[in-house]
Amino acid sequence: MERGGEYLAIEVKAGERFATGWLGGLKAVVDLPGVVRRILVYTGNRELRMPDGIEVWPLPKFLAALAEGTLWP
Repeated sequence: MERGGEYLAIEVKAGERFATGWLGGLKAVVDLPGVVRRILVYTGNRELRMPDGIEVWPLPKFLAALAEGTLWP
């Protein structure tokens, strides 16, 4: 997603159990200009923050943030 030259990198997975192997795409975009947040969304229920800043969100949290307009940091 893009807003005013800033980007959110969002990846969605259908799995219920988080796997670190899912993070490859979001790790690859870390140095792209303008990326202000990287979020992995999945169907599980545990929220995580990786040491490199990638946020792992359950689907309901993502949908709530989208509805509330709070996705952007």
